[in-house]
Amino acid sequence: MFDKGLRFFLKTLLVIMYNAIHSESLLFNFKKLSGNESVVINCCLVDQLEDVLVANCSNLNWTFVNLQCVPVSTQVLLLDRNNLTTLTNGSFQTLTSLRQLSIQSSNIHRIEIDTFLGLSQLQNLSLENNQLRDGVTSFNPQAFRHLTNLKQLLIGKNQNLSKNLKDAFVYLQNLSTLSMDGFEKLQIGREFSYLTQLNNLTLYCSKVTNVTNESFIGLWNSSLKTLSLIDFDNLQFDPDDMDQDTSLFSDDAFQNLNSLEVLRIINCRIGNENMARKFKHFINSSLHTLYLDTTHYMKDYYNPNSTYEDGVILNNTVKYLRQLTLSHFSWIDSNIFAIAPGVISSPQWRQNIKSIDFSKNKLGWLGWRFPLLEAARLEKLEEVIITFPNPANEMSYPYLEVDSGKENEQPSLSVPTYLDFYNIRSFTGSRTTKTMSKLKSLETNVKSNNLTSSSKDDGILQALPWRNDSLNIVPLKNEVASGFEPIAIFPVTSYAALGSISERSLFRILDKPFYLTKSAIWTYRVPASLRTIKVMYTLQGDNQYSNQSIQFIQAANLTHVYFVGNSILRGTGRIKGLTNIQLFDASKNALIVSPYFFDEFPTLRYLILRSMMNEDFFQRTSIDRIIQNMPELRYLDLTDNKLNFLPPNLFSRNSHITHVILAKNRFSSFPITMDLVPNLKTLDLSGNALSDLTEEEMTALTKHSENVPDFYLALAENNIVCVCSQIKFMIWLNISDFLDNKGNYSCTSQEGQLISTEVLLQDVSGFYIQCFGYNYLLISIVLLLVMSSTFLVAYLVHRFRTAIEASLVRIFIKAFRPMKSSDYKTHVFIGYADEDVGFVRHILLRYLEEDLKVSTFVHHRDLAPGYSDQQMFEAMRDSWRILLVITQTFLNNYDLSDIIMKYASHSVSTANEKRVVLLVQQTQLYNIPGSLYDVLEDSRIIVISDLSAHLDYAQRQAIKQCLRDIR
Repeated sequence: MFDKGLRFFLKTLLVIMYNAIHSESLLFNFKKLSGNESVVINCCLVDQLEDVLVANCSNLNWTFVNLQCVPVSTQVLLLDRNNLTTLTNGSFQTLTSLRQLSIQSSNIHRIEIDTFLGLSQLQNLSLENNQLRDGVTSFNPQAFRHLTNLKQLLIGKNQNLSKNLKDAFVYLQNLSTLSMDGFEKLQIGREFSYLTQLNNLTLYCSKVTNVTNESFIGLWNSSLKTLSLIDFDNLQFDPDDMDQDTSLFSDDAFQNLNSLEVLRIINCRIGNENMARKFKHFINSSLHTLYLDTTHYMKDYYNPNSTYEDGVILNNTVKYLRQLTLSHFSWIDSNIFAIAPGVISSPQWRQNIKSIDFSKNKLGWLGWRFPLLEAARLEKLEEVIITFPNPANEMSYPYLEVDSGKENEQPSLSVPTYLDFYNIRSFTGSRTTKTMSKLKSLETNVKSNNLTSSSKDDGILQALPWRNDSLNIVPLKNEVASGFEPIAIFPVTSYAALGSISERSLFRILDKPFYLTKSAIWTYRVPASLRTIKVMYTLQGDNQYSNQSIQFIQAANLTHVYFVGNSILRGTGRIKGLTNIQLFDASKNALIVSPYFFDEFPTLRYLILRSMMNEDFFQRTSIDRIIQNMPELRYLDLTDNKLNFLPPNLFSRNSHITHVILAKNRFSSFPITMDLVPNLKTLDLSGNALSDLTEEEMTALTKHSENVPDFYLALAENNIVCVCSQIKFMIWLNISDFLDNKGNYSCTSQEGQLISTEVLLQDVSGFYIQCFGYNYLLISIVLLLVMSSTFLVAYLVHRFRTAIEASLVRIFIKAFRPMKSSDYKTHVFIGYADEDVGFVRHILLRYLEEDLKVSTFVHHRDLAPGYSDQQMFEAMRDSWRILLVITQTFLNNYDLSDIIMKYASHSVSTANEKRVVLLVQQTQLYNIPGSLYDVLEDSRIIVISDLSAHLDYAQRQAIKQCLRDIR
């Protein structure tokens, strides 16, 4: 019998030690992602997007075209950024359904004559930024004879390609959009007469040194609608050179381009005044959009006098521009710092202009604010933009459709380079592998350009818009609400002081669009059609008025207000009149306003308060007070404000909120109550000081992601710690698919080293053993000792049982008999406060009744409603042990606590000396009455720290010891 017990003991010991070492394998169940994945065929990613089959073979370092991995039904083929060198005959002849082909930046030196054989359905072809040049060995014009339906050809940014391309026009009579390189003397000759459908032309002019009055002679009888001239790197003009040839860019260059509607000139630094003279032939023409970018003098020839004269826009300087019937006018990044009265309020502009853009200029440096004030006289104005140039810090809206690379870029007015196909969401934390695979291989289209009229009905082409690669458009992180207009903002601080010119002189030139009333209300009269105002990094100083409000008149259509980096807003009143505002951006300002300054924004959906210049802004005015009267708020951006706390009831009145951006602050704990934001789609906490999340926070976030499937949480650049106590958090990062970086973050290990959470969790077993292996080894050793001792004692008792019983009989004289549990009706009476019933019923009772098998008395269960105190005392009298749960609630809030404790202390007798047992909450040890201390031993006071946690081993053993019978 004893031998069998020994064998059983050894087997049990081996099982315990094995499980201690390998138990981590039982604790993890990793979530597997599923879904319809994009199909990778050999080397190309092939995807079906909106009924169009797209094959992306870019960035594969191909040296020749290999169509083995491309389905024959492909309609869009991308071969960008390879190393093809030569396109050989018949390279694409199997792709008879191909509609779009892009081979940009692929080091192509040579195209053989039958390269495009079989591509009779091709409509869009891009060969930009390669090494093609004039010469039959590089490019034979007859190579295009197979492309009878080609509508868009982008072949600019090559090596002096001019003559051969012109000879190819005879085969491209359906061409509507063309980009190509200009040559030294810009000459668009008679050969363009073949292109009868051409209405969009882009010329890269980096080699152009001369533009004459006959440069566009080949277009005089064409129907060209859009002309873009980009990057005149070698067209230099020195305003102080007496011998300078002023005919480098003829004032008559654009004569007879009567059908032109859109003209775009970028980086042609011949001087603002000189440029303004070029448009005299467009008076009374169909030109409606003029985009000028970087037209001031070359930096090499900076001269104070010339710079000053060129930066002041006077009436005689722009006498031709003022007479154009434009609807859209942009003059960007051209060192303009002053505009004379009446320049932008000419009769033609008053009746026609819809948008004015003076981005990246220096208006406001001298306090000249005429563009702001005269805008009120433009009857059809919808948008006005005035910003400062070349800011030190870029600013963008990462979760709205916004270009984070450049400020206020206009959409491409030509169609110069190849597209990024399809408007795909680029969620950084995409929820499915399918979406992520698309993002890795398919480039994202973020700004759709205006297609030419000939391409608007092309079906597939409407779904595949083209964009200008020179605009440096970058992918987005999230989708935008319908109707929100993309715009990027660049913060900067101006160093010029306000007040160079008296503001009173400004009022005299206007028909009262702006005035100060006696009631301390600044009133702005705006055009009734105005929708967007962008005044950024332009106005500096402080108005020095108190008790002021701002009143807008005729602003019912004004929906977007960007007042960024101006640092002049001080108000103790309200902003009134913006009854339909959708977006308000007051970032980078030093605002001093009253708590109710923003209370008149009931329709506001987007509020952006990034990088506020006065650090006490959110101390003066709490964010919950700012947004409490914005019931329609969807998007809140508080990036970079040194915040470390948010009110717990934030968003209690903003249940529609979908985006909360709290990046680059100082939050060390999770700041949002998820129950208050049931519609939240994006929460950005990147760049804060979070080290981990609690189990409750992880549970709340996981539950929220189940209710909002496209929920996205950004945690990058936090101080995450990967220590043993946070192993649950590490696993949660690995299995949660709504996190940025796919849950892969840098974290600090127990040794103080930076490691990746993904690398750490690749060896979960090793990490778990490293954390808990030593503890399990100690537990195994202790269990071994306990079981060995128990076995030894059991053996000795079994071996010497008779002698032990005889000795006990001789030692103990039965003068009196101590009371046993069998002498009482109930084994244990449990005294506790009503609020602690959860601990008693779900933790304590389970241990006593299920594990120890003892009978208990619990007044919630065993007494009927309306019980009397006497019934309680009778239950205590009939119980062998009285177990009291001493908590703060029991001592302070339970009416019967005093009388129960007194009865318990008085019930102790010599026959039952150990009748009372205490379970004491740790914080209440010093609050136990002295009457109980007098009848208790220390071993009968059991300390518990948390009523929501299960009893640990020591607590269970102590309770068991106190409740056992004394024999």
